[in-house]
Amino acid sequence: MQTTEPVRPQAEPKRLDPATTAVLVLDMSTRCDDPAAECSQLLDALGAFLDKARAASVPVVFSVSLSAKGTPLGEVATALKRQPSETVLYPDGFDKFTGGELQQLLEARGVRNLVVTGSATNFAVMYTATAAARNYRYNVVIPLDAVNTRSAYEHEYALHQLSVLPSAAVKIQFSATPMIDFS
Repeated sequence: MQTTEPVRPQAEPKRLDPATTAVLVLDMSTRCDDPAAECSQLLDALGAFLDKARAASVPVVFSVSLSAKGTPLGEVATALKRQPSETVLYPDGFDKFTGGELQQLLEARGVRNLVVTGSATNFAVMYTATAAARNYRYNVVIPLDAVNTRSAYEHEYALHQLSVLPSAAVKIQFSATPMIDFS
């Protein structure tokens, strides 16, 4: 068996059309308000990025675990300043396209580009980004500073998988929130 180093994607500048782009914020619920939660580390960069997306009229869509719906943990993290017009979905799976509601929403808005953010890289981000690219043919951008997981290994492995999966890898690109321009 041949061993190789994992692919470590590098952030590259991206220019996205705000009329055909949406930002997905996956599983960043009020659990992230706890500074001990790994997802809390994303709040500053992600909050600033969401302000930038909103200023460009880019739709923002949140997901929260179905098991948290109707509980205090079923709300979006406070620092992300969810707007009343922004949808919160509660799909029953790591792939947030499960159930079809996300795809219907994106299709109705003419979205072709998705910026996928959230926690955890090895669950919601990986499964949703892969489905978006492979099954629905979206152009996917993952800002490396807006995704994380509990361990460096799980994070690195998920990014490696996203970089090498056949057919999905050509539709998935990597950036950083300050390097994404909506124009």
